[in-house]
Parts: sequence; C-alpha cells; structure tokens
Amino acid sequence: MDMEKYLALADVLSSRGFPAQDSTSDVGEGGPGFHLAPLAASHGLRVADPALRLAEVERFRDDMEALAGKLTERWGEPYRVGLQTVRLRTAHEEIPEPWARLSLLVGDVHLWELPEGGRWAALGVADLDQDDEVRLLLLVTDTDPP
Repeated sequence: MDMEKYLALADVLSSRGFPAQDSTSDVGEGGPGFHLAPLAASHGLRVADPALRLAEVERFRDDMEALAGKLTERWGEPYRVGLQTVRLRTAHEEIPEPWARLSLLVGDVHLWELPEGGRWAALGVADLDQDDEVRLLLLVTDTDPP
C-alpha cells in the first residue's frame, strides 16, 4: 500500500473542481459534483478461486482501515455508513449520484464531512460484484449522503 500516494490523492480530490459532465481523468472518474478514484485494484480475481478473492478482500479492508486512520487525523472522526439500504432504495426511488453508483459497488464506507465545508469524502472497498476486481475507492462529492 502506498499510503503517501493515497493521502496526496485525497488532498487533490478534496480541493479539485468537479467536471461538468461524466468523464474519466488522470485519477479515475468524475461528474457533476463528484470524483471517484480507485486507489488500488486487484488483478485476476474475476476468475479466481473464491477463497483467494476472500483473502484479497480482507487485505483491501485492512488497507482501508489503515488509510482511514490517517484520514481521520486530517479530517476528524468519520461516520461508519452501510450502503445496503441506499442500494435497495435505488430500485424504487431516485438516489442522487454518486451515491446510487457507490451503493452498487461498496457495502459500507468511512464517511467524513470535510472541514473545508460543503464536501464529503467516502472510503470503501468495492467487492460486491463477484465478476469484477476488488478495488479500494475514494469518493469526494458535494452531494449530501442520502
């Protein structure tokens, strides 16, 4: 895990302007009111043994907790938020982006209201889609959580 790189990216995303439309950038994807950056991704887990995938998910969760500790030093105590209800709500109500998208990828997040005001940061492990790689994701948005 490249902690310094992740912290530097968190600083960039927390202050960078948001794109006017959905697009990709040097750090991930973004759109009106958000940046979503994959900090790390597994390789080859789409077709891997389930036990291997589970071990990798645990490693990513450990990395998430270590990074969350460093971000807490910068941004204060986070909320711990489960996104399952948000994911379920997408079936029958309009959930604002990027929260609807994030809820399909991540089960729970560390969530900070950034000290600069008006922005939120969420850190989580994208492991819900068994046909996709596991990723450590950082979201920065000006859209309040649902």
